[in-house]
Amino acid sequence: MDASTYYFKTPFIGYVDVKVIPVLDILGGEVVHAVAGERQHYKPIKSTLVDSSNPLQVARAFREKLARTFLYAADLDAIMGSGDNNELLRQIKQRFNFTMIVDAGAATFDDAIKLVKQGFDYVVLGTETLCSLDALKRIMDSPIKERIIVSLDVKLQRTLSRCIELSGLEPVEAANLLHEYGVRRLILLELDRVGTLKGPNFKLLEKMCRMPFDEVFAGGGVRDRDDLWALKKLNIRGVLVASALHTGRLTLGDLIEVEV
Repeated sequence: MDASTYYFKTPFIGYVDVKVIPVLDILGGEVVHAVAGERQHYKPIKSTLVDSSNPLQVARAFREKLARTFLYAADLDAIMGSGDNNELLRQIKQRFNFTMIVDAGAATFDDAIKLVKQGFDYVVLGTETLCSLDALKRIMDSPIKERIIVSLDVKLQRTLSRCIELSGLEPVEAANLLHEYGVRRLILLELDRVGTLKGPNFKLLEKMCRMPFDEVFAGGGVRDRDDLWALKKLNIRGVLVASALHTGRLTLGDLIEVEV
């Protein structure tokens, strides 16, 4: 649905402060252009912001050219079980002092603890890599729960997960189950929209925002300023964006305008 059409048809829920959060998808030590979750086809980014796919250089551009203070980093090597980029992520944190949200494929309580101890501000627990609901319960019953954001990973309108109870569920059903297990911060990450500039799934995001989560984040498909305003109207707390920043569809002025 067109963002402007959706904006005017959607009942006003009430604005909250929204953060536009740039995304670093790191694979093999480079920032890649993530498209539709097809990781075997990911290529190094080409960006109007910086002439490099080096994660440190891209992070610097987000900080200096777009005045970003939050950063979402996905360690695709760790997510796929083929190594990690932990040292690189720590360097980014130390050099640029971002508030960092890191998805490094945490599957268990021990995985989550390890990432928290490395000094990242928030650790993403993605349903794609989550091993069980027992692991989720242990995490959400522990003191680190305030540092956890759960990513509801969706493709073709079904939940992706190693966890039998979650795998294949419709997103709303999965979100309800996650909430029952204590999840309070949720990312709706529609992998088949990532990097496509097709627009967010506003209808599904509206449903998520009407559920009793403390904060909902949107990831996948954001095109332009109109999308940001439509998401803000839904009370989305944070918007994860990469392609629209690298192509110049979203400018510093756009980001400042929607965050005011």
